[in-house]
Amino acid sequence: MNTEYNPNYPIIVGLSGKAATGKTSAAEYIVPKASFWSPKQGMIWDHIFFAMPLYEFYSARTKIEGMNSESRKLFSIHETLYDLYGSSPLGPMPSYKDFVNLTEAIATKPINHNGSKPRSFLQEVGDMCRHFDPQCFAKWGTRKVNKLFKEYERSISDSEDILPFCVLVSDVRFENEADAILSMPNSMLIVYSASDDVRKERILSRDGVLMTDQQMSHKSEKEVDLLFDKASAIIDTSSMSVETQALETMKIIKNKFEVFNYA
Repeated sequence: MNTEYNPNYPIIVGLSGKAATGKTSAAEYIVPKASFWSPKQGMIWDHIFFAMPLYEFYSARTKIEGMNSESRKLFSIHETLYDLYGSSPLGPMPSYKDFVNLTEAIATKPINHNGSKPRSFLQEVGDMCRHFDPQCFAKWGTRKVNKLFKEYERSISDSEDILPFCVLVSDVRFENEADAILSMPNSMLIVYSASDDVRKERILSRDGVLMTDQQMSHKSEKEVDLLFDKASAIIDTSSMSVETQALETMKIIKNKFEVFNYA
């Protein structure tokens, strides 16, 4: 079903699917790392993921070194948490005591690598943050999308045409994240699937080890199954290259919003 495109809002597309279905790979093909408003097929593309704050926590824990490193780690985690919860005590911010305790808990939580991705750390810290507001990552993501669109609008001169601006959110794993996206104008959800054998092969090739039973049973993997009923489109990526998956994704998005006149 096509949806009327409203140029006053960004297009926001959630990409969902279990681990190794190609969510991040497809998004990064469309929006290469470190690119700035990637233009393709007459549209401007950007890419975020709900877990960005979690990776910022991980970066603070592992990258900050030198003089007063522990204090600087705490400050970085504090600032990321403040942004995650809306940067205002009037919102769903934890109490001061809970906020301080959460900052310290994230700063001291063991990081046990299982392959190249600190999956257990990300999953467990995500649960810690959602304890105080189950919607915190969904709210953060939609704020981020709107901020990116406003920055894009401000960058366009009066003489320039405003191309459709599409933000891909490449890690939709929870129902409330999907619902937050679908509540916005110009929104859709694409769910990727792949056979278990293909996913295991991809994970092993990428990480060097398979996911643990605990990681596979985490809510972030299990709840994806509930999102198929919310999907605007489902793509089986089992036999697709990253390029083919990305091109099919862009085709579905342009067809959904009938923006072919911008090609």
